[in-house]
Amino acid sequence: MRSLQLTAFGEPLSWSEQPTPQPRGEEVLLETVACGVCHSDLHLWEGYYDVGGGRRQYVADRGVTLPLTMGHEVVGRVAAVGPDARGVQPGDVRLVFPWIACGECAHCADDRSNHCTLMRSLGVLSPGGYADHVLVPSARYLVDIGDLPPETACSYACAGLSAYSALKKALPLGADDDLVLIGAGGLGLMALQMVRELTAARVTVIDVSEQKLRAAREFGDWTTIDSRATSALDAVMEATGGRGVAAVIDFVGTAETAGLGFSLLAKNGTLVLVGLFGGELTVPIPPIPLKNLTIRGSYTGSLTELRELVALARQGKLRPLPVTCHPIDEATQILERIRAGDVVGRAVLRPDPLTASIAP
Repeated sequence: MRSLQLTAFGEPLSWSEQPTPQPRGEEVLLETVACGVCHSDLHLWEGYYDVGGGRRQYVADRGVTLPLTMGHEVVGRVAAVGPDARGVQPGDVRLVFPWIACGECAHCADDRSNHCTLMRSLGVLSPGGYADHVLVPSARYLVDIGDLPPETACSYACAGLSAYSALKKALPLGADDDLVLIGAGGLGLMALQMVRELTAARVTVIDVSEQKLRAAREFGDWTTIDSRATSALDAVMEATGGRGVAAVIDFVGTAETAGLGFSLLAKNGTLVLVGLFGGELTVPIPPIPLKNLTIRGSYTGSLTELRELVALARQGKLRPLPVTCHPIDEATQILERIRAGDVVGRAVLRPDPLTASIAP
């Protein structure tokens, strides 16, 4: 099989050919149909996370080894199954849950494999979907997408799941509560297509790009704030009568956005940090206990949550994001565009030369 591999951090991806794996035991071999390019791929490609103060956390310290076939947002067609595989057969099209872990610890037993300390996630710690085939350990990690377009469904495995799980961590929120989403990129737009399925709270979206805010307004009648044109803190505080908001979800994750999110919180408020752009958060300690604030992280989501999300999509309750398909050969260029911040919606790789955009 052919794989587009990361062989040196920050360098263009290169093609490699290896024997196509033959599934054993419960394993399932998929032929890649569509693979999303996620912002997490950018950090893997660069080889580090910015942790502020000029310091870096290197992905190699998390167990990432090269060469690596990236790609964790995968929809594939079943090509072959191991003798012990159950529930799928050749020709079935499935979305892959990539956050595979040890399968034995308390987190895994409680359907929280994304919290496991012994991860072996596809496209991160084991070969992923920047290839014509991907091997999945078991059919239990495959989700039936029904009639959903693969180019749309693939991004539910990470961007959609991360947004869905983060929204759930901000609940409960009532109709009289205010929810702020920072970032209208892929994650933020994912959250906007599903937020009304989870809460009737008033929603405000903050971003530095008017183009992305226009895309956000296509998904609902929210308040949008261009933080380059006005003070987001002042605007939100004025709108809430100085109280602040019940919850903030930061899909960007810089020192500035996390600091803003903290400053926006009302008493009993929750700040959910999702984005990984990097930096460090410095906050005063007394307001945390005095206002009973919660600051928490959110990393992807569970297999159950992915099944819940796909069920919503199959019921027609989610309006798809703008998606642009690219031949897999363009993966390096797409990563460069994501780094520049000029991808609206989602970019998806196809093993064929399909390049048509899919409207929301």
